[in-house]
Amino acid sequence: MTTLRRFLPRPGAATLAYVMKRLRSPQFARSALWISVLVLIAGVVAFATVRLSTEDDTAAPALSPSEQKIDGTDFDPGPTTPTPKQGDVPSAARVAAGEFVLAAAGREDLPKAWKLAHPELRQACGCTYKQWLTGNIPVQYYPTAGLQGATFNPNEVAPGRVVLEVLLTPKQGSNIAAQAFYIGLKQQNGTSGPWLVDYWAPISATPVPQSG
Repeated sequence: MTTLRRFLPRPGAATLAYVMKRLRSPQFARSALWISVLVLIAGVVAFATVRLSTEDDTAAPALSPSEQKIDGTDFDPGPTTPTPKQGDVPSAARVAAGEFVLAAAGREDLPKAWKLAHPELRQACGCTYKQWLTGNIPVQYYPTAGLQGATFNPNEVAPGRVVLEVLLTPKQGSNIAAQAFYIGLKQQNGTSGPWLVDYWAPISATPVPQSG
């Protein structure tokens, strides 16, 4: 009995050997790796939670609408242009506009209309003087023979530049509707030069009879 007991392993030594064998196994190594990753993730989440909680506690409280300061110092309306008045329109420009309406729009005097036309308007036509006299010009026709009157309202007035809104009104009983136009004029050769028409266009598309 004594001799047999000497060859049996001691219980403590067997248990230690088994534990060491398990620690060296690949299965235990993989388990230990995953446990380490999970512990790391838990630590990061805990840190982020504490950090965000601290920042929220130290953030400045939002102001209510009644507490917000609105003094208009950050508002920039930009430059404003005063509305032109009748007295701001040079009389020579108004006269030239009236003559152009009859000569060009009414086709009453095409040679005179050529003289009143600014080089830019002639360029827009792309025609010679002879072709201009045919009436095929970049000026919408309006029958001025039955015209009751014309009113001019300033749209833009600047040094050497005038834009007018022209309302042409036919005589009562006419089958022609009233028509509004924009007419632009530029002064040539500074303040002493003549006013010439460089722009003519209807404000609204109202059909009128063709000339001729």
